[in-house]
Amino acid sequence: MPIDADSLRALLPPTEDAPGPSLTPGATYDGLRFAGLELAGDAAGAHLLECEVSGCDLAGVGFDRARLSTDLFADLRTPAWSLVDATLLDVVVTGGRFGAVTASGARLTRVALQDVKVDFLNARGATLVDVTLTGCTIGELDLSGADLRDVRLVDCAVDSLVLNGSRSRSVDLRGAAVTALDGVTGLRGCTISDAQLAGWAPAMAAELGIRVAAR
Repeated sequence: MPIDADSLRALLPPTEDAPGPSLTPGATYDGLRFAGLELAGDAAGAHLLECEVSGCDLAGVGFDRARLSTDLFADLRTPAWSLVDATLLDVVVTGGRFGAVTASGARLTRVALQDVKVDFLNARGATLVDVTLTGCTIGELDLSGADLRDVRLVDCAVDSLVLNGSRSRSVDLRGAAVTALDGVTGLRGCTISDAQLAGWAPAMAAELGIRVAAR
């Protein structure tokens, strides 16, 4: 079943205030609340278990290869958030403003993004299973080479959607207002609306080598 902020809060036990803003590679953070902090250090390979991170600045803190499980991230603002090769399970990101989110090679299972604004979301080669984006505004969503299963976009605005080499199963794009689409063959396995089909028809024809001319 899809996860959202309310259902995740029901899973979270009472949390304790984190001892400080500094994170350490490979460390384990369990049942902690990071609130209103300028996080520092490096969370590469770290484990965040049943944690809340709200109103924090993540600038310069990498989460590459980290394992995030049953975590709520709220109202974050940062120019970049790196989650390369990370593993996310039962994670919700709600609100906040990001310059770039890099999740290439990551594995996301039961993950939700709600009311998030991000200029560039890079999920190249990632695996997304039971992932929902709701009310998000995204400049470029790059899903090149991604494995997408049970993915939904609801009330989202996407300037550019890139699907080159992606593999889709039960992907619902009907709730996304997409300005530009690259990689129309990646739509195999996706559900789209009549309006999307009409808007993307020229790109589909061009990619298939079909020339459309007036009689």
